[in-house]
Amino acid sequence: MSEHDDTLRQALMENSQLREEREATLREAATQEYAGHVRKVERIYWVYAIICVALGVAAINFFARSYDMKTLIGCAVGILVLYETTVLMKLWYATSRLKMDVLKEMKLLRLEMARLQQASGIEHPMDPQTKYEPTRGASPWERRVWIIGCVMVAMVVSTWTSQAWQLGGGEIKSIATVTLSPDGTAEKRIESVRQYSSYYRPTSFTIYTPETSQLRVVDINGNDLPITTSAMHGQRRCEVTLTDAAFVDGAVRYTEIVTTPQAATLDDGVWTYTDGIRHAGGDRDYSITILTPVGATEVSTDPQVSLEVNGQQRTKAVFAGIAEDDRQYLFHVKYRLPGGESE
Repeated sequence: MSEHDDTLRQALMENSQLREEREATLREAATQEYAGHVRKVERIYWVYAIICVALGVAAINFFARSYDMKTLIGCAVGILVLYETTVLMKLWYATSRLKMDVLKEMKLLRLEMARLQQASGIEHPMDPQTKYEPTRGASPWERRVWIIGCVMVAMVVSTWTSQAWQLGGGEIKSIATVTLSPDGTAEKRIESVRQYSSYYRPTSFTIYTPETSQLRVVDINGNDLPITTSAMHGQRRCEVTLTDAAFVDGAVRYTEIVTTPQAATLDDGVWTYTDGIRHAGGDRDYSITILTPVGATEVSTDPQVSLEVNGQQRTKAVFAGIAEDDRQYLFHVKYRLPGGESE
């Protein structure tokens, strides 16, 4: 074989190698193009799945806790619609992926036909069969991230929509009145009104009181609400069950009556009563009225507020304002009793 033949053969081999590299690049570009479309479709599907999970969990919680017939029907229809749309989304995703696979195969077939046509004049026109990569969607780690996202969204929505023990999340308004007895016993009456949504009909709420205190909770008719108590770290945990009489005009209305013996302390002839509030969940208005025993004198308060004497000869101190979130507020009232330490 002459030197010219070797040179020609080497040139043809180099040309064939360059052509193969170019064809591989074209095949990879075509595969990546359609794989990108598939990933986009899958991400749209996952976003819709997260939305369906959030709405579905909320609808199920609303359905389980609601008492309104319209709300129950609306939640049932919503759950049915969400279920049907998830089926349609699965069908849309499968159809879109099949479409991308078909288009990719057609593109690769055209490239293969062009390759065979160009190779027909070469000594070895039939190259080994080319293996093509499948159309890949999202990577396994990305799919795990989407699944974890669905679970987290379901947990967050379930927690947010399951706050029945917080009386449905409505704004609470309460007015407290403390009546002091000569022996230092304090009777505290807290009249509470809280709005609630038809999606949430509260069934109970929890109150913590000292072990020495006695608690009653009554509705607007004066009937006692059922209370289940349990000891807890020097306190009593009281689970109050709401009856139908506590629901009036779209709000929960009840009065807490807490009787605490020796709530006021005596020191050198001066009685001191201390009360306070602390709450979480944003700023809230407060109003606490403290009534001293009949005939109490030398009444002083901290912080200072205006004092007045009512018709029962009790000095009234009213503490009112806006309580900031998670901040302790203390109110002190000092007084003397006529004729000695106590009557």
